[in-house]
Amino acid sequence: MTHAAHSLRQILTEIQQSVAQNKPVLAVFDLDSTLFDVSPRLTRILQDFATVPEHQQKFPDSVEILKTLTTERSDWGIKQALIRAGLDAHHEDFHLAMKDFWLKNFFSDSYLQFDRPYDGAVEFVQKIYALGCEVVYLTGRDVARMGKGSLEVLQKWNFPVNETNARLILKPLKGMDDAQFKADWFSALPQNHFQKIWFFENEPVNVQLLRERHPEVEVLFFASTHSGKGTPPTDLPHIFHFLLAESENRSKN
Repeated sequence: MTHAAHSLRQILTEIQQSVAQNKPVLAVFDLDSTLFDVSPRLTRILQDFATVPEHQQKFPDSVEILKTLTTERSDWGIKQALIRAGLDAHHEDFHLAMKDFWLKNFFSDSYLQFDRPYDGAVEFVQKIYALGCEVVYLTGRDVARMGKGSLEVLQKWNFPVNETNARLILKPLKGMDDAQFKADWFSALPQNHFQKIWFFENEPVNVQLLRERHPEVEVLFFASTHSGKGTPPTDLPHIFHFLLAESENRSKN
């Protein structure tokens, strides 16, 4: 059994034991690059940039490359994909136009439909929910730009989601700091209500602040990609997927 699978199975055991004693438990999941692989979203945005007539006219050679470009799970944003394709920072006008197009569309409802759950994510969340664990999707996405699409994509992939014990929580305002928003949300939870709380997150800066303010929360670091603003924790479990058995593993571990 992989280390990731072992950690996940331990959580299942703890949930079963706590629920059997009528003690509530909570699992909190980030969305981008934790439950969902966003690289298909990035790929589609890059490819759609190449279909805009204005871009075709101004950057004919570059858009031809974009038509066949793909992103990787380890990409954060578009920079590395463009560099791999030979579209480096010397193409200043192209990069500025591409960045504007990415910012407008990545942080919007329009492209969330292209996200895909990581291996085992849907099944794992369904399983802990069925065992009686409360579930929260706590994301740095904001309500105005991404609320509708976030709910739709969770429903599309059959993640449990409702307004009581499987809630979606988004930032009320886009300018709010993600780490502060998430730490504040944990602070607002009823004190000593939950027997155990787990938090799944891929962004080191979010993990660091949460651990400083809420050491009672058990954090699992999802090792996919991150902004580079912090260093991945070395003393926490790193998981690469949500599969519960070695034989199911279709991802690198």
